[in-house]
Amino acid sequence: MAKRRRGRPAGTSGRAAVLSPSQIKLVLRLAAARGRHADRAEVALALSLGLGLRAKELAGVKWTDVYDSNGRVRAVMHLKAAYTKGGRVRDVFLSSPALRRVLARYGEAHWVMASGTSSAALLPSQKGGPMTAYSMARFIKGLYREAGIIGASSHSGRRTLITRLAERGVDLKAIAQIAGHTSIRTTAMYVEANPTRLARILQDVTF
Repeated sequence: MAKRRRGRPAGTSGRAAVLSPSQIKLVLRLAAARGRHADRAEVALALSLGLGLRAKELAGVKWTDVYDSNGRVRAVMHLKAAYTKGGRVRDVFLSSPALRRVLARYGEAHWVMASGTSSAALLPSQKGGPMTAYSMARFIKGLYREAGIIGASSHSGRRTLITRLAERGVDLKAIAQIAGHTSIRTTAMYVEANPTRLARILQDVTF
């Protein structure tokens, strides 16, 4: 009998959990009610769930990547090679109305303080400096832990976005471009290897 990896919930593959709509609403609601740094938590989750950004990308994004010189949310965010996995430049479209509302509120609250330098981190640490990829991953995982969502990590937003797009019938080539994958095979692994998605598909089968 195969020995289950320590710390992994029974019946899971070990990959970051794909979130249900109710879980997404729960973690966003709890993040917004945190008090201090609530808006930072909300923006981190929104960028993770809405754009599929990795922890390294979230930690690297600067204010001027998201806002123009007047503090307005840009139409396109240019992820620089220094932020991304594999050092590849990638454009992401800030076209989601829900995401733009979150970013607009954040900008209105913090733009004056952050606009003085182009190198200011969009999501700073509690000390005001940039977060590392590790600290960002720990921060987001902590939000899911507070919400009681088992198996969720900083990669859950990315896996959730990719899975949802595939379930809506979006072609894998487009999803791969959004996710920044160089191969469609990588994107397919995100979708097909998720046991929760497979269970959801089969529950609708009738005979």
